[in-house]
Amino acid sequence: MRPFIICHMMTSIDGKIVEDHWTAPYDGTENDETTISYYDLSDSFNCDAEMLGRVTVQRHFAKQEFNAPHPVIAIDPQPFIGKRETKRLCIVFDRHGRIKYEGDRICGENIIVVLGKKISQAYLEHLRSLGISYVFAGEDGNDLVEAMESLGHFFNIKRIVLQGGGTINGAFLENGLINELSVMIYPGIDGRKAAPSLFDWSPRTDNSATGEPVLVKGNPAAGQSLELLEVKNAGQGVIALRYKIHHHKNHKQ
Repeated sequence: MRPFIICHMMTSIDGKIVEDHWTAPYDGTENDETTISYYDLSDSFNCDAEMLGRVTVQRHFAKQEFNAPHPVIAIDPQPFIGKRETKRLCIVFDRHGRIKYEGDRICGENIIVVLGKKISQAYLEHLRSLGISYVFAGEDGNDLVEAMESLGHFFNIKRIVLQGGGTINGAFLENGLINELSVMIYPGIDGRKAAPSLFDWSPRTDNSATGEPVLVKGNPAAGQSLELLEVKNAGQGVIALRYKIHHHKNHKQ
């Protein structure tokens, strides 16, 4: 029931993903011309949906914050199926409901929001008023397996292209939910130590749903290994790499 997930990202030579700080191509080509192959390759995967994290969406598409003066937590919230008019859907992970939308689409694609169940009734009403679908990832928004199963069950989504940022990529890596990794290496350097990377994972030291300590792994990629499937020259100095991710028996799935 869970979708097949391809994590598809473009990075600088040093693995950074915020293109604003990458060095420019040597021949004077604009960055936008060099990175267009990223979107072409994403489309070629023929996925039912693309998936983005909250930070990425607020950086590029919906910068306003949702604020309710006196939020009331929703009682027994259930998934909602909104508008389904576009061929591909855009899944947004926003467990606390922080993004304020102005319409039901991002990049021309109908939106599905993934939330934690401890969400305000006002936020659910905001999404429904725009025809935006939503599902849940457990009480605190960290149950990615539940979210993927809901997307498969309610929306018949079979293939997803996960396009970051680094935090959501790291969460999916930790949970062993990525089936393939597609990395396009841009011919430039970022150089900043703390800049967002392809995978930005930080261990949680407590369970936000119960307040109890939780066991965390030291390596989110433990029990996984990469098999190179393809190497391509994507033009403009960009190299495209594609890997199959093998999940060993001792890794949770």
